[in-house]
Amino acid sequence: MDHHVAILAVDQEGMEKQKQKQQQLVCERGRRIKAAAELGLARSSRGRQWGRALGRRALAVASAKDPYSFEPVTAPTTGEHQAQKKAASPEEEEEEEEEVEEKVALLRQLVPGGEDMAVEGLLEETADYIAALKAQVGVMRALACLLSGSGLDELTEKPAGLLTPEKSRC
Repeated sequence: MDHHVAILAVDQEGMEKQKQKQQQLVCERGRRIKAAAELGLARSSRGRQWGRALGRRALAVASAKDPYSFEPVTAPTTGEHQAQKKAASPEEEEEEEEEVEEKVALLRQLVPGGEDMAVEGLLEETADYIAALKAQVGVMRALACLLSGSGLDELTEKPAGLLTPEKSRC
């Protein structure tokens, strides 16, 4: 009887190790998919600053650094603007300027490579980055539909050239 208990314990141990190995493989596959998506996004950036920064970040992932670690910053709330006032007081102007600076600082954290950009360049890069992210979401949705077995039947071509599902499910 003890022999059977020992065999069951070994089998359970083996199954647990196999589960852990499968979980590691799934995590590794997820990292590879994410890295491939980011690399594709970086290559499609036509040399934009955010694309170069994203490429550097992908290389950092390959060297086992954690490029995504940063202190989260909460977006400041927009203050109420008084339309009746013609001229704002110096204190109000200073507060508004601080709000804008906080929002620009948050934007610099969100856009790869945005840390050292001037505001005008940052806004231009942000617009381009958002468009590229939108395209990437369309590609990922298409892949999800293909991998789920529903195929591309549920996807349509939008005028902007982005693939998006007609329905929320694939």
